[in-house]
Amino acid sequence: MVIKGGLGRGRGPTRPTLPRIKLFRPISWYGGITQRSPTDYISHILCELGRLGLEVADIERHDRHPNTQTVLSDLLDWLADHPGEAYAKLIDWQALDSSHMRSRLERDRNAKPRIELTAHITKMNNLSVRWYPRGWQEADYDWSANGRDRYNLIKQRKWPSQPDFHWFTGDEEPTFNSRSSNELMYIRGVGNLRPEPRESYGPYAAFNSDVVASLLICAVRSAYEGLIRQLEHSFEVDVLDLFDFVTREEVIEGDDFTREFPVDRVVSWSLEDAKELRERQAQQAALKQEEQARAELADIGVTHGFTLEQFATALTQATTKKATGPAPSSEQINRNAAKYLRDSGFKVDAGDVRRLRGYLENYMTDVLPEPLRPQPSPPPMVTRQAADILRFPSADDGGN
Repeated sequence: MVIKGGLGRGRGPTRPTLPRIKLFRPISWYGGITQRSPTDYISHILCELGRLGLEVADIERHDRHPNTQTVLSDLLDWLADHPGEAYAKLIDWQALDSSHMRSRLERDRNAKPRIELTAHITKMNNLSVRWYPRGWQEADYDWSANGRDRYNLIKQRKWPSQPDFHWFTGDEEPTFNSRSSNELMYIRGVGNLRPEPRESYGPYAAFNSDVVASLLICAVRSAYEGLIRQLEHSFEVDVLDLFDFVTREEVIEGDDFTREFPVDRVVSWSLEDAKELRERQAQQAALKQEEQARAELADIGVTHGFTLEQFATALTQATTKKATGPAPSSEQINRNAAKYLRDSGFKVDAGDVRRLRGYLENYMTDVLPEPLRPQPSPPPMVTRQAADILRFPSADDGGN
């Protein structure tokens, strides 16, 4: 008796076993002083691919043949080919307005050619980074200009201030094998990256795509900001668009190190107007600083052992001028107040006094002694125009 494949005694056809999902480990995004290079993120991705037995093609898109290569492949190509033709046109000295740059250098020996940098996600969800002479976004098309050179965009616009270039071309319509001549970076598929954590990945998912998207967007942002730093060596760069990240702390299963030092994984991102983003971040930082300051002042008795009244008394004593000698400087007041508090049995130094005094100056001025309270700024002086001044008669007026 022959038993056919897939059939057993008393059993139906066996179901195919679904592949077990392969999990990429996340990596932290670091901003500020400590930053990772794009190759750090790419190296991590490649190591994870090898650990999981996957290839680059396994995490690229497959739904738009033959254009299956996207973020990772494009980043690898960009890192290998950069700087390219667009960068060469940017640093072409013949395009600079030499006489204008000379006049700027006479006023400021550190003057550099001024450019502005934009980054946007195209309608096909690709990242395009382009450069322009400073003032391009504010310049209007000059419909009345005579003898315009259609190949030179400088002469086709009304500039708010004179640009540092006398020749500029760019923003050409891309073709199947070329991009705009002022495009410094072009990465496909960036707009499709979705690092938001997911509860489930579906029965046929091969890997945790949200973590891969988190790694890729970190690599893209790092490459973009690295490009900005490179440009700043030779140019005064006005960055018009910046990435903004939202992170959360995560512990990697089986990694005891992350229990003490969690991974700051990117869970959301956006590309925003740089000026608005900086203003919002400054406001958020100021609010956070105020919350921390008010919390420390509220718990000053627990943290330092003395009360606000005792601290104010020490400042008053430190401010008192001696019978001889000059009035104490601001730093002397801090040191003297710290000494008075230590003499009373409290553990405090001049740095603590300086910080707490700054908190009071910003948020609780009424606690400070009168001489140490910030003084309001004087009203601006009104300058009278020459036309408003009555001229005194002179002999030249014929005695009138």
